[in-house]
Amino acid sequence: MDKKLLLVTFPVDLGNAKNETSLVDMFKDHLDLKIHRFIPDKKKHHSTSKLDYVAIISQRFVGSFALQKAVYQAQNEGRKVVFHGISPALFAYPATQLGSSYIITDWTRKLYEPILGTQLSPAWQTFIHKHILNSQKYILGLTDAVVEEIAKDYGVPESKLKKVKLPFTIDLNLFTSSPKRQDNEIRILFVGGDIKRKGGDILLRWFADNYQPNVKLTIVTTSLIDAHPQVTLETNVKYGEPKHIELFNNHDIFVLPTKCEGYPAVLGEAACAGLAILTTKNALGAPEIIQNGVNGYICESQEDLLKQLNILVKNKPLIEAMKIKSREYMEKEFAPELVVSEYLNYIFE
Repeated sequence: MDKKLLLVTFPVDLGNAKNETSLVDMFKDHLDLKIHRFIPDKKKHHSTSKLDYVAIISQRFVGSFALQKAVYQAQNEGRKVVFHGISPALFAYPATQLGSSYIITDWTRKLYEPILGTQLSPAWQTFIHKHILNSQKYILGLTDAVVEEIAKDYGVPESKLKKVKLPFTIDLNLFTSSPKRQDNEIRILFVGGDIKRKGGDILLRWFADNYQPNVKLTIVTTSLIDAHPQVTLETNVKYGEPKHIELFNNHDIFVLPTKCEGYPAVLGEAACAGLAILTTKNALGAPEIIQNGVNGYICESQEDLLKQLNILVKNKPLIEAMKIKSREYMEKEFAPELVVSEYLNYIFE
C-alpha cells in the first residue's frame, strides 16, 4: 500500500473509544495503518478539584514522550499523522512538522459555552488551542456545528476546515432494520450513562405522568435511578453484544432529550437499527443523522421534545415510516466507500 498513516487516538471516555473503533475499522483496509493510543486517564475523575486536574495533566505529560516518539518515527517513515482530538495534537506538538498533520474532531472547549452560558475555556487555553488548530494542514470536523465554531472562536481559515462524516460501518453491519410488528405497542428506548445531562430523568417523569399500557420504555444507563415499575431498566449492556443488538432491534423510537452533547454516536446506532429518533438541538451532531419530520425530530428544548413525543406515540404509521427512512438514510449517506473516500481525499490529496 502506498498510503501510510499514523492514527493517534485518545480514548478517554466511551464516546471517544467508540469513535476510535470506528475510525480504525474505516482505515484498516485502505492503507498501511499504525495506531498510537495516547494515554487515557487510568481513573475516571468526577471531581473538579485542582489536584485532580493537575494529576490528569501530569499523566498526559508523561504519556507525551511516547506520543512524540511515535509521531517523529511516523514522519520519518513518510506517514501522514492524524490526531483524533485537539489534546493529542497539543501534546505531540514539539515533534510534529508544521502544517503536515490533521485533527479529526467533533468538540472543542468552547463548543458548549453558548449552550451552558458559562466560560469553559479560559483565555490562555483558547490561545494555545488556537495555535494548535491553525498549525494543522486541515481540521476534519464531524459536524457543521464544530466547523462553524472553530472558525469563529479559533480563527481557523475556511481553507483549513473540511467537513467529514463519522463512520458508521460497524453499526450498519451490526444492526438490521427493526421489524414491523403487528401489535399496538410503542417501544421507546433511551441510552445514556449520565442520565441527567442526557435527559433520561425528564423522560422517566414523562412516562410516569402520561402512562399508557401500550407505551413501553426501556432505560439503558449506569446511573442509579428510581424508575417507574413499568419501566425496563438495563444497567450492564456492552456495545456489540447480543443484548445491545436486541434492544435496538426491538424498539421503535430512540429518545435523547439531552441538555448538551457534541456528536452522540448513539443517534447513528439508532438510525442504523431503523428507529425513529427524537432529540434536542443541543445534540449538536443531530443534523448529521436526523432529517426533521422524515426520520425523526430535532426539538428546540426538552419541553418541546416531550410535546412531540406525545404526538408521535399516537401515530404508529408515522413511526413505521420514520423507521424505514432512518435505515435508508444511513445506508445512502454513510455508505462505507463514500465516507472513507472523503478522508483519503483530504489526507492524501
